[in-house]
Amino acid sequence: MPEKDWAILTVKVATAAKVKELAHRRGLSVDEYINYLINGGKSRSRKADWAVCSICGVKIKAMNLPDHRAKVHPKTRLTSQ
Repeated sequence: MPEKDWAILTVKVATAAKVKELAHRRGLSVDEYINYLINGGKSRSRKADWAVCSICGVKIKAMNLPDHRAKVHPKTRLTSQ
């Protein structure tokens, strides 16, 4: 669902503005935040979780950290496990 003009179709503008504000506070899109609420506050994905690579210090999404280490630091991958 696109975030632009979606409020007109589904809810009052004031409610839509509050939902958008709450979603962006958590670092999520409106669609992700609504899915989060529908699932009872349980996130299916770890999209909002961020981690820092202990080798190079890059801030990266936690779900992408294993791929980052395998591609960027292939020689240190075996010693760090």
